[in-house]
Amino acid sequence: MKNLFTLKTLGWVLSAVVALMLGMGAISKITQSEEMVKNFTFFNMMPQMVYVGVAELLAVILLMVPRTSMFGALGVSLTMAGAVAVHFALLGGAGIAVPIMLGVLAWSGHCLRTYELKAII
Repeated sequence: MKNLFTLKTLGWVLSAVVALMLGMGAISKITQSEEMVKNFTFFNMMPQMVYVGVAELLAVILLMVPRTSMFGALGVSLTMAGAVAVHFALLGGAGIAVPIMLGVLAWSGHCLRTYELKAII
């Protein structure tokens, strides 16, 4: 029987978590939900909201395709770096844990899915 609890499976789970969280946020930015409109109005970034949503959605799609997952992880980490920069500039660093976590999870999922780890014994 095939073992389902592998590092590759863990990588897919981590990538799916990132895709779910960022995908929901991207769609709410593109559809201009009330909460996102309030947030982007507070940050004085309302004209860029749809562009940020499209960039996040593109990064999520690239992350989930195995051949382009490196570009997706790079896109996720770049958009999350932008979120961290905005939070530092306007909120004094409050609320940066989630964007940092999503960037780390995106790269972790990509690496676990893509690269084989050899035992050092």
